[in-house]
Amino acid sequence: MTNNETTPIRIERAMEQLRQEREVFDQRKHQEARWFVLRLSMGYSSIVLLFAVILVCSLVLFNNTNFPEFTVKSAGAALFADVVGLLISVWKVVLKPDFITKLAPETQEEIPD
Repeated sequence: MTNNETTPIRIERAMEQLRQEREVFDQRKHQEARWFVLRLSMGYSSIVLLFAVILVCSLVLFNNTNFPEFTVKSAGAALFADVVGLLISVWKVVLKPDFITKLAPETQEEIPD
């Protein structure tokens, strides 16, 4: 019996390996889809929140005579911090290529012994 001989056990092992590799790929595909939806929803909600903060801070800053000095300074700091924070988070989450996982084939070329 040579090492390259095809036996029913080798065929079953190869079929089971292929089934498990397909399961791993499908699981990674579903997880990546869920992460995409989460990143997308967080991105949209951060845009809405940023516009809300900009609106409130702008109202306070443009009508600074109607508010105490501490409130005006806090509105300016919040506006600056939110804009910088959003830019940093967009850079880290959206523009950084290492953050997004890439799907790759899980299939092995060799048949297990």
